[in-house]
Amino acid sequence: MKFYKVVARPTLLYDSETWVTMTRDMTHLDAAEMRFLRSVKGYTRLDKIRSEVIRKELEISGIQDVRTKHKQNWINHLERMDDTRLPKHPQLQTSRKKRSWMP
Repeated sequence: MKFYKVVARPTLLYDSETWVTMTRDMTHLDAAEMRFLRSVKGYTRLDKIRSEVIRKELEISGIQDVRTKHKQNWINHLERMDDTRLPKHPQLQTSRKKRSWMP
């Protein structure tokens, strides 16, 4: 389980503090996590064991809880920043100019 906590989970949640997630995205994250956890316990989907049971056996919290905690830490970090810092003003970041065929 140390491998999961040190390598797999951070890989799944890389830069998740700034994601705008939809239900579909969280469903994909949950599915990837459970695929990994099932293989660790040696279960298959045909065994029909619920995700909560597997998480309880492995003493792992859900990936959505961890992502929420990361997001809250990022928000707290932004609140402590000076108002002059660029991450506090995403509208100041420049983007590429749109081009068209007609001048």
